Amino acid sequence: MPEDAHKFSKRRIVWTVLALVALLGLWYAFRPEKLFVNKKVAEPPPAALVQLTPLYTGSFRRAARDTSGRATVYQQPNGNRLLTVSNFSTSTESGLDVILIDGSTIANRQNIVLADANGREIGEIKPRQPEQSYVLPPDVDLDRFNTVAIYSASLHAVFATAKLDAF
Repeated sequence: MPEDAHKFSKRRIVWTVLALVALLGLWYAFRPEKLFVNKKVAEPPPAALVQLTPLYTGSFRRAARDTSGRATVYQQPNGNRLLTVSNFSTSTESGLDVILIDGSTIANRQNIVLADANGREIGEIKPRQPEQSYVLPPDVDLDRFNTVAIYSASLHAVFATAKLDAF
């Protein structure tokens, strides 16, 4: 009888290990915690997006770093203007600012000082958020400040620019 009990415990151990491996495999394959955990964070577009009128738009072009996305200026029903940056990605995302500059003053220079570019600071880039919105100050002349730039103050470098063309 002790031998049968010993065989029984060996079988039980083998089946328990197989069941654990199967459960771990199923958990890994289906990842049920993903139903509750979402690591992707994106700022939603404004609720009144359907009521916005597009004014200017442009795609980001690389300057000092790989950067992609689109900048669009919208007119809100209340008269305010909104700059949206969509599908945005860059190789370095911390410590970057969104500025409006006179595109003719910097030409194709990558290394600039913000004061030299005669720019208007709009806000900071939010890390790892491909969709971002900024309210433009009412006194910004978009005929003059016609280029959106992603600027690193610590490096004095423009990572990318988007020339704003009328919609």
